[in-house]
Amino acid sequence: MEKIVNYLVNECKQKEGVAVKLASQIIKHDDIRIELESWIEKREYPAENSLNCPLENSTNCPLENPPSFPVTIEGYTAAAISALAPFMDGVGVYNFMVTLRERPDNAKRIIAEGFVRK
Repeated sequence: MEKIVNYLVNECKQKEGVAVKLASQIIKHDDIRIELESWIEKREYPAENSLNCPLENSTNCPLENPPSFPVTIEGYTAAAISALAPFMDGVGVYNFMVTLRERPDNAKRIIAEGFVRK
């Protein structure tokens, strides 16, 4: 969580309390957290055909039952969400991946509507 909070505070200029709240939603899902931490380091999303944990210098995923990468939820990867909503940074993309997992009907409606911004 520290890497995500530091990114939000230092690069996105969020207040620490806001950063902790945003990060707390992501860290509930280890696979999404790992990909976001990799994005923070590399500023790129895992390749579509990648099966290894995306963390730098990692040959073994830190999870007991590692998922395949990239994380795919309801048929979408972070790279696909980024292509559909290029105005989102990595945190926005991975927060949306959490929405896809926790509230798939709502997320699919947002996708179908073209990520309308107010």
